[in-house]
Amino acid sequence: MPMPMRPSVTTLPPDRPATGAAPAAPEDRLVARIQELEAELRELQHRAKNSLQLVISLLKLQAGRIRDPDARAAYEQTMLRIEALAILYRQLHETGSGTHVDLGRYVEALCEAVQQGTPGAAANVPITVTSEAVQVGLYEAMPLGLIIAELVTNSLQHAFPDNGWIQVTVANQANGRARLTVEDNGRALPAGFDTTAEDGLMLAEALAAQLGDTLSTDSDAAGTTASVSFPI
Repeated sequence: MPMPMRPSVTTLPPDRPATGAAPAAPEDRLVARIQELEAELRELQHRAKNSLQLVISLLKLQAGRIRDPDARAAYEQTMLRIEALAILYRQLHETGSGTHVDLGRYVEALCEAVQQGTPGAAANVPITVTSEAVQVGLYEAMPLGLIIAELVTNSLQHAFPDNGWIQVTVANQANGRARLTVEDNGRALPAGFDTTAEDGLMLAEALAAQLGDTLSTDSDAAGTTASVSFPI
């Protein structure tokens, strides 16, 4: 009885896939790795956005229990700072840019949040945002957002006996930097006013130093102007 023939087996070299396709070129592997890192970055930003929103929700649960005026003011200030960061991460996630944000769009959303969180008649003070096309990185946008929140809040809380206006401007400069300016037509700062006496303005000055500048303030009977430059 003849023995059945065994099927022949072709042995491929160990460095070649069974499909016969050539190994990916180094450039293709690099592109694939960059895409993986970008996806991981978007996921981290999405988680940061969700975590900040969770913190805001938890803090809001405690709002009704705060009776002391000073504690209430500190609570609202903290909420605004967290909201400034939450808006930034939300816009980063929405645009999918990963590392940069449209500063004008961010400033508009931030000013709206500050206005909505301001009690009383001051919430009716119109805030106008004028911005040239400026894209900033995450690590510049974070201190800028907090500076804007502090300056606009300070104007709304202290500057207006009656309705007035607030103007926020972002303009390019010729030295690889841009300038943020917040001005109002409210009451002038008191003579000899020390910015270190206000926690919010002291924070704004420290954040301006992170951006490689100092917070410039000018105040007279026509109103108050504060500005800071930043790298782009």
